Amino acid sequence: MTTFKQYRLALQSFQSKRLSRDYSDLAEIPQYQPVGDFFFNEMYGPHDFSERDAAARRLHQLTQVLPGVGMRDVNEVLELLELTKNLDDALAQRMLDEQTDLDFDEPTYEYCYRQLDNYDERLHQIKLVDNSIYNVFRLSRSHLLGIALHSSQIFARLLGLEAAHTFLVKGYDAVTGVHDIDQFAETVYKREIVRLKRIFDRHD
Repeated sequence: MTTFKQYRLALQSFQSKRLSRDYSDLAEIPQYQPVGDFFFNEMYGPHDFSERDAAARRLHQLTQVLPGVGMRDVNEVLELLELTKNLDDALAQRMLDEQTDLDFDEPTYEYCYRQLDNYDERLHQIKLVDNSIYNVFRLSRSHLLGIALHSSQIFARLLGLEAAHTFLVKGYDAVTGVHDIDQFAETVYKREIVRLKRIFDRHD
């Protein structure tokens, strides 16, 4: 019998491939290639993120050793991770209820997506992604933050935050080579909004 976990992993794999496909043009721009890898694999890849997400809820304990990182930055990351998890869980459960094939196609995915009737939550998720892209870029301008991140691994491990810390380091490193984030952020935001409205047949 197919399990919820199998649907969850199948969903993550589908979404990661969808994002890589839809933004292949951005990935061809050298400065954006690492950013794409981070957002499309570390955020939506077919991995078990439970350890990272559990540790992320205690990220405030790291702010004391990370210059320039405030609670607002941490809270926004937490909100995005939590919302993404909840939305993916709900979609995976819907697929389980519908008993779709694990190798579902895009029309099946969009049908289940639409049946959840959570347009506002999806819109909020897109806005959080947009904010997070700009925040990570802003923070990556700090050389001191980079030093602190790369030198605080042991401290994070002692606090039991290693998975969340690794996530932060990867995000920072992915953006350090970017000179101008606007094209990346604006392209992702506009395309995801157009896609969301198409799926829900919204014209506002």
